[in-house]
Amino acid sequence: MGLSMPRSRVLRLRGLPYLATEQDVRQFFKDCVLVEVFMVKRDGRATGEAYVVCGDQQQAGDAIKQLNKKYMGTRYIELFEVAESDLAAVKCVLEDTSVQGFVVRLRGLPYTATVDDIKRFLEGAKLADDTDAIVFVLSADGRPNGEAYVELQDGEALTAALAKHKALIGTRYIEVFHSSRIDKLQAMQQRFVRPAAVYSRWAAHMWVSPTSAGATQTQPALVSSDTQPHTADDLASNLQGRYTSHY
Repeated sequence: MGLSMPRSRVLRLRGLPYLATEQDVRQFFKDCVLVEVFMVKRDGRATGEAYVVCGDQQQAGDAIKQLNKKYMGTRYIELFEVAESDLAAVKCVLEDTSVQGFVVRLRGLPYTATVDDIKRFLEGAKLADDTDAIVFVLSADGRPNGEAYVELQDGEALTAALAKHKALIGTRYIEVFHSSRIDKLQAMQQRFVRPAAVYSRWAAHMWVSPTSAGATQTQPALVSSDTQPHTADDLASNLQGRYTSHY
């Protein structure tokens, strides 16, 4: 972050204990006046992240210098400066069911698993009418890492898919977790990510990866052609538009 005056009074916290409460966060910032604390949750479960709105930019800067990588219990907490529009976008996306969708994450897949293997595994759970209903997650070297995201047609199909938790593909049992379209889109974008490209803003880091010159228009275009991330407001609007117009 450096020692320059921050441009925002909003900070993102990463690495929180999953049992941490708003009061724990306020105690962590006991020497700073907090206007708001927003605990990030998905499906009602803690993610280890939160946002705080400090009284002013000076307090935000002081908090970063004094508290970044300090411990809360046994976990050290990372602090990042983010724009107020980023916090607004996070709230919008996490509270919008059209963006959440009906998605599961599969873990423990054979590295040779195919789309047909997953369709057989999820037999009885109807997949979404989308050419990218199944997305395999790739490691940094471009190989399958044993995970995949699957988008289902509706809540009934989602329930049927979750019921497959720890069922077998061959000799391997497969874990099935409730996920979201956001996570699925992130996995799709990893097909085109440049390994050295890392953005500091949370929305860009979580949901947007720069595309390579070979990216086609058939893939979800969440970044501009010059590989610079859109603003958080544009990102939230793009995500909402993609799923309210096609579903």
